[in-house]
Amino acid sequence: MYTLGTDILLVYDKLSPLTTSNNGAYCAMKRLTELQNFRQEILEALGTSVSPLQLLDLSKRLRIKAGSDEYDYMRDLLELMVDEGIVQRMSRRRYTLPHRTSSDVHGILTYHHNAAVVATGDTVVPVISIRRHDMNTALSGDKVVVQIHATAPGKKPKGEVLDIVQRAAHVITGTVEHDGTFFYLIPDDVKYHIDFLIAEQHLNGARPGDKVSARFHRWRNAQSSPEVTIAEVIGTSGKAAVEFAAILKEFRLPKAFPVEVETEAHQHSHPDSTQLESRSDIRHLRVVTIDPEDARDFDDALSLTQLNNGNLELGVHIADVSHYVAEGSALDREALQRGNSTYLVDCVVPMLPERLSNDICSLVPHQPRCAYSVFMEFTTTGIRRGYRIEETLIQSCRRYTYDEAQQIIQGADGDHSDLIHNLHALARKLFTRRMKSGGIDFETQEIKFILDEEKMPSRAVVKTRTDATSLVEECMLAANRAVAEHLQTLKKQWGLKDPPPFVYRVHDKPSADKISDATNVIRALGFDVPSGQLSPRQINAILEQASNRPDKPVVNTLLLRSMAKAVYAEYNIGHYGLGFADYSHFTSPIRRYPDLVIHRLLKEYSRGVPDQRRIVQLRGIASYASDHCSQTERQSVEAERASTKLAQTILAHEHLGSDHVGYVTGVTQFGVFVTLHDLMIEGLLHLRDFEDDYYIFDDRRMRIIGRNTRRVVRYGTQLRVRIVKANIDRREIDLRLSKDQTGIEQTIELVEREVKKPRKSERRTRES
Repeated sequence: MYTLGTDILLVYDKLSPLTTSNNGAYCAMKRLTELQNFRQEILEALGTSVSPLQLLDLSKRLRIKAGSDEYDYMRDLLELMVDEGIVQRMSRRRYTLPHRTSSDVHGILTYHHNAAVVATGDTVVPVISIRRHDMNTALSGDKVVVQIHATAPGKKPKGEVLDIVQRAAHVITGTVEHDGTFFYLIPDDVKYHIDFLIAEQHLNGARPGDKVSARFHRWRNAQSSPEVTIAEVIGTSGKAAVEFAAILKEFRLPKAFPVEVETEAHQHSHPDSTQLESRSDIRHLRVVTIDPEDARDFDDALSLTQLNNGNLELGVHIADVSHYVAEGSALDREALQRGNSTYLVDCVVPMLPERLSNDICSLVPHQPRCAYSVFMEFTTTGIRRGYRIEETLIQSCRRYTYDEAQQIIQGADGDHSDLIHNLHALARKLFTRRMKSGGIDFETQEIKFILDEEKMPSRAVVKTRTDATSLVEECMLAANRAVAEHLQTLKKQWGLKDPPPFVYRVHDKPSADKISDATNVIRALGFDVPSGQLSPRQINAILEQASNRPDKPVVNTLLLRSMAKAVYAEYNIGHYGLGFADYSHFTSPIRRYPDLVIHRLLKEYSRGVPDQRRIVQLRGIASYASDHCSQTERQSVEAERASTKLAQTILAHEHLGSDHVGYVTGVTQFGVFVTLHDLMIEGLLHLRDFEDDYYIFDDRRMRIIGRNTRRVVRYGTQLRVRIVKANIDRREIDLRLSKDQTGIEQTIELVEREVKKPRKSERRTRES
């Protein structure tokens, strides 16, 4: 093994013929001292490169002139490091680290919009772009081996798939077609970029035109078609009910429960007076629920009491699901597998059977129910002075819808109106304090589709935040925060180094790059946006600027997309978006499994410190539940988006050929996405279909520019468009720019200077 001393002697031998005097020898030794860090510099340069480096490229990175003594030394030192096995020499005088070989980059492939990316989990090369013709036989979701292509400095790394390490569990829904010779499956999900061949013996009764669910069979090589086996015939393709049913199959969402789970659920009965021994009977307390009009499971209720010291005691009462769902039971195993309830356009896939979720556990009015309650004492200015957590028996005296509560807040008469007004006043104070402490005031829209008896969408209704929804939200946030902070209290009481095991809801800080991309677009919309990394207060200032502008939804969406994703974790890093150092999910155990775990943990900790063996066991439970439920949550979000997109496509199909006004909600190199105001449908307006000019994509400001007219179309631009195509199978909507833009042309900005020959970054990509 060579040592640093060997390196120095080697370079000294090369330099010594050039030094004939004592002064020259001194200069040589000084240079030797400067070269002692060469080995580390070479390792760092190779380690931070996404592809092997040629000798000349490496010298440029190290700022060494070709032909110099240092260059000769670097070349010889590289050979020594190759002999040692520290560096690997490849063809064409390229060098890399052994763990950075082109055949040893693994990751999960995701296909989107005619190309793919591979997420490697590597800090140096986290993402590799894969062109479609370089995907080999990989499908979205597969674990693959990627060879990285030589990439210029500063450019995104690209590569090609060499092998499939592990196939994903592909459940492919689509329509069966027959071309006269072969049967094919045309997949619904655009992440499958190719049609699948079906052998006749694998049709399992399916006929052309059927909507089916299929399992991946094999794909021998990229020159042939992949093959599938039909697992189930869902119905006739194109019917709304059949298409919605296909969503369940596509995302493997089990609507029915196993027999043993239903049997166990029906063994439970409603609470009675025998359960008062271990519970606080607070049925005398005035408790109300406030939920959406179509809600069927009521898992939270509120109370508010004036204390003798002038403070207010807010009670947040949560359905005590853990009283009925025992750890390790059939109910528990099924709830864990599902992770959460999934809310699709046409149905709900519940986490628990209806016997529990809509009956025994649900906090229906005028019926005694087991609850887990958090009582919080607040001053008149909204400062929390104390809290307690108790198992209770409650009885709701009134069920409010959000609309009913909103009417009372706005001055309408109603029973318990004083309670609603006092809750609203406290919620406003809690919101104000949360914003001052670093919370971000995002406002999102929820789209609800009205369906007929055959599940055909007739219209879309936009649900936005109101005072009533904010009232409930602030009370739930306060309870979730108090419960998470309770772990810090237990840590101090028990004298522990770390808090006991728990499931936190964490939200990391956004990446600087994503925030920068979003603010560049928002700044181009005319907003006053500070430079650099934004603080929550600065983000709120941008949202406030947008509050009365038509592009408010666009600004909210851009900033939301720049945020990190909130997840469950057994460790605590705080919640950036809320501005809380400690936060958890406690308030919805009927529809979220982490909340159920937290209820169990709190009850166990109320009985004292668990022994060390149990602590280890609980830590494992918290870790697994966190990871698994973060995954099921992501799957539910994807299913809900697919369901919404399907409803939008069906609705668009009913309005083919009609003109609508919308605003731009996305800009890409192949077109712009436009959301229609009246239908709440988002469709694609292809660049190839802009007939008034040749448009260039400006990727820095995320806009397109007409080369001759100098018109700019960007986020928030209003356009009148026509629905020209609605592919229900693929859930794709195509738009065309209407010839009549009367009344909205002024919203299309003109650039100040003429658009000349586009830079490479602005080249327009036309679709074939």
